[in-house]
Amino acid sequence: INESLLEEVDAQPVLRTLQQPDFRWPVLGDGLGGDFRWSEQDWNLLRTLARLRNQHSKSVLIRIFVSPDDKNSSKYIIKVDAQLSVADAFCVCAQYRAALLSLMVDTAVMLGAPQKAARVQMEKALDFETKLAHIIIPYENRTSENMYNRYTLSRLQRQLPQLDWLFFVKSVVESDSDPSRVTSSSEPVIVRAPQYFRDLVKLINATDPRTVANYVQWRAVFSKLTTLSRRFLYRYLDYARVTTGTTSLTPRWDKCINYIENALVYATGRLFVDNYFQEDKKHMMDELIDGVRRAFIDMLQKENDWMDEATKTRAIEKAHAVLAKVGYPEFIRNDTYLNEDLKELDFNENDYYGNVLQTLKFIAQADVAWLRKTVPRTEWFTNPTTVNAFYSSSTNQIRFPAGELQKPFFWGKEYPRSLSYGAIGVIVGHELTHGFDNNGRKYDKDGNLEQWWSNSSVTAFTDKTQCMVEQYNDYYWEEAGLNVRTVCNFWSQQNSQVTHIKLCIMKLMLSVGIKCRIKEV
Repeated sequence: INESLLEEVDAQPVLRTLQQPDFRWPVLGDGLGGDFRWSEQDWNLLRTLARLRNQHSKSVLIRIFVSPDDKNSSKYIIKVDAQLSVADAFCVCAQYRAALLSLMVDTAVMLGAPQKAARVQMEKALDFETKLAHIIIPYENRTSENMYNRYTLSRLQRQLPQLDWLFFVKSVVESDSDPSRVTSSSEPVIVRAPQYFRDLVKLINATDPRTVANYVQWRAVFSKLTTLSRRFLYRYLDYARVTTGTTSLTPRWDKCINYIENALVYATGRLFVDNYFQEDKKHMMDELIDGVRRAFIDMLQKENDWMDEATKTRAIEKAHAVLAKVGYPEFIRNDTYLNEDLKELDFNENDYYGNVLQTLKFIAQADVAWLRKTVPRTEWFTNPTTVNAFYSSSTNQIRFPAGELQKPFFWGKEYPRSLSYGAIGVIVGHELTHGFDNNGRKYDKDGNLEQWWSNSSVTAFTDKTQCMVEQYNDYYWEEAGLNVRTVCNFWSQQNSQVTHIKLCIMKLMLSVGIKCRIKEV
């Protein structure tokens, strides 16, 4: 990267983007005029949202994506959802709101907007975003069954006629290079938050289109700030000091590495695997996963006294069916595949902003390309460098990328087994248990959304979980003067946290021939 050139071109790259008719920022046109001037008559909200999604991998107001159908996990389907806003976390905090407004105004002025107009118009944009935050469906209500609302585009159009859904979906999904992605009014879609879209239409209709356009383009500009010159980076740092406590800029080289690692996941994953991953880790993980799985099934059979036998039988079947993926997807070893995957990219060391736009467009097409294809149930697509682990409900997989299989999480054969069971073994138990938590239990062994638990087992599970909620609610953080508030993903995470520790203790004891039964507390 040519950092001197980056300083020299300053804001020119993003200004070229903002000259394009669909990307014009109204407040900027008031200062720069000419090709920057926004016209309400020529502006089309859905066309702008579609282009932002396709060219910049940026979803605003509406998130549209392709993923497995929850009730037919072998097929991909289009899904539309609410797109969360920056103000979601800040709308009730005056300090954060002030920092965000200041950043919005200063960014507009730095790009050429008049100070007074920037202040007035960005206040309106932030007010719009705050109202938007209040119509977002609360996380605890975003359950799998609530979010599965299957429509055809024609039915969706009848229910929400204010938005041209067929135009929007066609603009995002269709491609000249893939005729199979042609869509019609009979196209099935999953609408994950119908009430949000009803409220969104009301909010848009009650808001000046100029304010809506200012908000949309602000979100697009905000996502590009850290790709510009240092004066923009330092202004962003002032904002981050207030909202995150950050005190210094991340070096540009560090940002570049992280960006490439997260954008070109298979190419960088291949480099990591070739240089730092030992294949014998797969064999050790297979043995450890098998042991934790057997301990889990043993606990289901011998200690679970609140689940009825029919549900317990299906739970054991699901535990046996969980597919473990370790290290990396095999296809990253295929040079032909990697070259084909990256053939559209042509980077230039003198065009950092252009390189970013290329990768964003590349990322934006990654999920859409799967439409009309069958879900490869035994494959996985996790970045091998990721230092984390996952459970996939749609494929009933537990995933442990190569990046996770290193100290302090993973210990080799030269160390006592207790270290591995206490570290990566706990993580294995955690991910396995996610298949049976308050969300994972709603999916069967084939990854389909189905009520396979009996009502009595669901009731017993909920009662026992509530006991944990009450326990954690009693924890008091003296420094903050607050009790723990157990909402959001507490049920999912804390049930897994408690169970996985128990599983690993059981497995370790069983592996050395000690009979064990851990008393409930």
